[in-house]
Amino acid sequence: MRAALALVVGGKRRDRAYLSVPGQRGVWLFVLLASILRLRGIEHWVHHHSFRPINLGPSQAMRALVAAGGRRQHHILLSNDMRRRFAGLYLDGETDDCAISLSNAYLFGPRIDDDRPRARPQRPVTLGHMSVLTREKGVPYLLDLFAGLAARGHDWRLVIAGPCADPVLSAALAAATVAGPDGRPARVEYRGSVEGAEKERFFADIDLFVLPTTLIDEAEPLVMLEAFARGVDVVASDTGCIRDRIRTPGHLMTLDRERDFALIEDRVADLAGDWTAIRQACIAHARAINADAEVEAARFFPRLLAPFGGVASSGSPVT
Repeated sequence: MRAALALVVGGKRRDRAYLSVPGQRGVWLFVLLASILRLRGIEHWVHHHSFRPINLGPSQAMRALVAAGGRRQHHILLSNDMRRRFAGLYLDGETDDCAISLSNAYLFGPRIDDDRPRARPQRPVTLGHMSVLTREKGVPYLLDLFAGLAARGHDWRLVIAGPCADPVLSAALAAATVAGPDGRPARVEYRGSVEGAEKERFFADIDLFVLPTTLIDEAEPLVMLEAFARGVDVVASDTGCIRDRIRTPGHLMTLDRERDFALIEDRVADLAGDWTAIRQACIAHARAINADAEVEAARFFPRLLAPFGGVASSGSPVT
């Protein structure tokens, strides 16, 4: 509301507005802001970080937002597929002027590890998962999947990190981390919320990152980019922008237990074949994602900042 009032009082036609669309019902409040921008003749760019309007689309709220903004409104999506699908639902298929792609790798991408060869630490095969732990992120499925892998004779470990506010899920995590009756240490380790050095240790301690998410908002998970940048391979469910960011289609989970057993076993076999080569391939993949994001940024920022001097040669915005 403060932004809307500021635009009513001081907005000028030469201004540019860059905004992130709120989630769920908050879009309806955003419609008012877009209407004011249109009335003031202000060109505005709306950055979408959720796949909800596509997964549940077409939605009335998003249709209203697009109608309110008119020709002065443009949309930023996180991948080419996300852009095409959004345009098909809300922009009559037009993408050239109305929608552009810009990966999270440009604005929020992690630093990339060096790709110097290094030996694999002496440890059991270790799967990992990190997120804000919820059922929608696939944590119950992951625990069930890991138990099934153990039943198939794999003496592997699973490390899970991230905050958990769900009491039922917290209890399931606690149960999974109990040591065996024979005194053997638990195969599942829960580290809670991690950051800084603890986060780096998490990635250093795992061989394969597993993300079986079913979150309706899931778009381009930053944790995937972080894993690749650390040389850690990823298997993930085929939702949001994940297909656009995964290394190969052979890394996409189906959320069918038997198929995902085979998928993870195959990817672990790849690691056993040449752990260093896989690590280097993941880092190269992260570099390629970053390079593509730089190209996208070079297309976007001059359009956004044209009235204010454009962008520096590095691609960084000029303030």
